[in-house]
Amino acid sequence: MIFHVMAQHYWDTCVGAQRAKGDPDVKPRVDTQRWVEGNDKVKVISAIGHQTLHRIFAIVESDDYAEIQALLADEMWRGPIEVLPVNDMIAQRKGFGEWGK
Repeated sequence: MIFHVMAQHYWDTCVGAQRAKGDPDVKPRVDTQRWVEGNDKVKVISAIGHQTLHRIFAIVESDDYAEIQALLADEMWRGPIEVLPVNDMIAQRKGFGEWGK
C-alpha cells in the first residue's frame, strides 16, 4: 500500500534549531534524517520538506502500517504525524487504459 505522510514539528522541537544552538543531546543529522532512506519494510518514494513551516511530506510504500510507524518513531516525539493510505492515480489511469487518451 502507498501512504502519504505529513510530519509537523515546531521551532522548539526542531532538531536543526537545537543543533544550531549547540544542544549536545541532539543526534547528528546523519541519524535524524536516516528515515528518508527507508528500510527493508518501508520504501520511501519521495521525501520533501518545507523548512519554513517545519513540515515534512513523504510518500511511502509498505504492506504494514506498524512498520511505517516504527520508521517514523523519532519524528513522532517532535510533533503530530498524519499517515494516510492513498491510491496511485497514475497507475490507476494506466490500468484503466486511459493513459495518453
